[in-house]
Amino acid sequence: MALRLKLFRTPIGFHDAYVAAPSQKAALAAWGADADLFARGIAERVDDPRLLAQAAE
Repeated sequence: MALRLKLFRTPIGFHDAYVAAPSQKAALAAWGADADLFARGIAERVDDPRLLAQAAE
């Protein structure tokens, strides 16, 4: 069974960093984050269809 990926975003200076991951925990690990950026309101799940389509390219 394939993992279902979700798209997450967090700001890194002037730009945003996007990652496709199966969970928030996996997204934090991919960013190398020491703190829970989601609990702090710094990271979020992206549901915008245009951004999802770009990430799939």
